[in-house]
Amino acid sequence: MRTLIIQLPPGPPSPSLAYPHARVEAEPGTRPLALQWAAAALLPAADRQTETVALVPAAALSWHRVELPAGLHKQVQRVQAALQGLLEDRLLDDPEQVHLALQTDWANTPRPWVAACDRAWLSAHLQALEQAGLPVHRIVPELSPGTTASPVQLTALGDADTGWLWVSHPERGVWGQPWSALRPAGLAAHERLGLSEPERASAALLAEPGAVALATELLGSGVRLMPPAQHWLAALAGDWDLAQFELRANARSRQLKNWQRTASSLWHSPAWRPARWGFWLLLAAQLVGLNAWAWKTRADWQAQQSSWAQVLRETFPKTSLVVDAPLQMGQQVERLRQGSGQLGAGDLEAMLTALGQALPPGLAAPRQWAYQTGQMRLQEFQPDAAQQQALQQSLSALGYAWRAQGDGWLMSTQAQAKP
Repeated sequence: MRTLIIQLPPGPPSPSLAYPHARVEAEPGTRPLALQWAAAALLPAADRQTETVALVPAAALSWHRVELPAGLHKQVQRVQAALQGLLEDRLLDDPEQVHLALQTDWANTPRPWVAACDRAWLSAHLQALEQAGLPVHRIVPELSPGTTASPVQLTALGDADTGWLWVSHPERGVWGQPWSALRPAGLAAHERLGLSEPERASAALLAEPGAVALATELLGSGVRLMPPAQHWLAALAGDWDLAQFELRANARSRQLKNWQRTASSLWHSPAWRPARWGFWLLLAAQLVGLNAWAWKTRADWQAQQSSWAQVLRETFPKTSLVVDAPLQMGQQVERLRQGSGQLGAGDLEAMLTALGQALPPGLAAPRQWAYQTGQMRLQEFQPDAAQQQALQQSLSALGYAWRAQGDGWLMSTQAQAKP
């Protein structure tokens, strides 16, 4: 599944405003992103196999840690109001004008992170993209604090004249300063950023090409070159989604895209290659096993059919063609019985004898009955419920079925009773 990631510019949307964007293939690999700029109306169209992601710049977000009231996860409709009350004194604007978003696993985190940005600005850009035929399925922050186990991350973006140095701290959030504020002599760059020497020494340093030289000069060695906008891939891989509360429009479409993204990752990601091989091997083993079981079952069935056919030919040597050995055996036995004059279960005499044996004491015999081969219909015969149950049990033991039919009763051999 492909991804079209669009960075939202800092200003309000306008017909001439250019949006930085890039396409990310299902398996991005190591190739740098092909960063481009275009107005909203000229952005590339997205098909069903493309997920549209809006990237909120680091400068447009502020980060806050909160302690939520216990049990708030059970009352989701109150989360937004609770956040606005907790952050009212920390936000520069009225909480009603700020869009807030919680980290994904906030219900299981003692002090979850909250991202805040201007609601009107974000809604205006989302509306502009939707009018351009690009409904946004996910909103991610350009930089996020990370987990408590992750190190401090320093990211140098832009160039020496207009760039910024950003800090992603797992305990203190995300903040940054322009290069112009870090150049004056007096304090080291990491001290101007509010970092201690141990934090600076353990921090991971990434810099775009235009800022590598200045980052090395101000921060020392250990700066790694990062292709332009390559940190967008880390933003995509994170679990943040700022489309919460009033921005949860198209929730079903967003959920479908999340499922498609997960399936695409399972199908294309190198990390899942062993699992994919294991799945195919398991499927192949199941197919081989099913075929072997089917072959064995068919072989047993054919052996049984051959055995029955052999018994039929040995018992009745005049049988020239065997189609259904059990059925033909029964037909031959029935002919022998009829030839010897013996009564069968479906003969009238045998059925009357069985009925007489099964009649409960005190129940008079039926006054009217009609007979055809294997069946006898009885009328003017009114057993009560207990007598009917006793009669049915007795006849079943003798090999007959008994049931009501219309205004009478039907007695038949069990072979006749089968559908």
